[in-house]
Amino acid sequence: MAKRTENTVKLGFFITVGVALFILGVYLIGTQENMFGQNFHVSSIFGNVNGLQPGNNVRYSGINVGTVEKIVLLNDSTVEVRMRIEEKVRPYIKKDAVASIGSDGLVGSMLVNISPGKGEAPMIEEGDVIASYSRVKPEELLNTLGKTNENIALISNDLLRITNYMTRGKGTLALLLRDTTLAIGLRESIYNLQATSRHLAATGRQLQGLVGEVEDGSGLLNQLLYDTTVIANINTSISQIDTLAEKAMPFLEELQRSAEEISASGAMLKTAMEQLAEGEGTAALLLRDTAFASSLAETMRNIEQGSARFNENMRAMRHNIFLRAYFRKKRKHGEAPPP
Repeated sequence: MAKRTENTVKLGFFITVGVALFILGVYLIGTQENMFGQNFHVSSIFGNVNGLQPGNNVRYSGINVGTVEKIVLLNDSTVEVRMRIEEKVRPYIKKDAVASIGSDGLVGSMLVNISPGKGEAPMIEEGDVIASYSRVKPEELLNTLGKTNENIALISNDLLRITNYMTRGKGTLALLLRDTTLAIGLRESIYNLQATSRHLAATGRQLQGLVGEVEDGSGLLNQLLYDTTVIANINTSISQIDTLAEKAMPFLEELQRSAEEISASGAMLKTAMEQLAEGEGTAALLLRDTAFASSLAETMRNIEQGSARFNENMRAMRHNIFLRAYFRKKRKHGEAPPP
């Protein structure tokens, strides 16, 4: 009887401990899963949950605030993740918050991270769907790293080939490194570019000064742009110049005609000189034929002698007794020269 009582006590003790452990486990699990506190529900849409499972944690700004309640496959490219979040953090989560799926460390379980939004949106409500952000998948990251490594290997091979060419003195780059004259020319080109840059900078400062004068209301450019009297004076001067041009037009036409006549005279003179050079015409005959020139001179002397004799005869006729009265009458009327 005593042994039975002892067994009953032991059985009761073990049952009590088991129940207590069960209650403690349910409490711990319920607390972790937010089953006993006040909660609200939100969801987010993803294209890939990357191994996320119901029961995984939900974090807001790095703090555990809830758990993943359910994952629903909406179609072949869309997955809805429903989350249960503690009511006490609702005032801090806005409608513009963004949900993303990450991992708890390098090899930890997956979880949902909720990041605060950048705007001034209202507080989130029961059943809201918040925006999602899909991170790069580890597989895609590894593929990208693999391609990057392949590209680095190719670039290394090209650099090694270029270095070998440069060591052997081949290629344009090796020529630039070894040819001193080319290096000097390149240095001079750079110097010229620097000088050009300085000139451009000086020109820019001058333009800035002109713009400053225009803004300050001083300078000739400001007067040309804003002073209407200057423009009126310029227009008046242009009108006067046009009037002078109209008045000078006949003079210019006369000069044009004179130039044409001079050009024609020059052409005639050129023709006469060409005839003289070729021995053609009377002038060339006078210059070249000495016999003709002597005969012409003799003829002129005879004409002069005949004129002198004729004058003597006329004087003699004035003193003739028979013609004296006639010449006196002529002189009286002013028709004959004095004796």
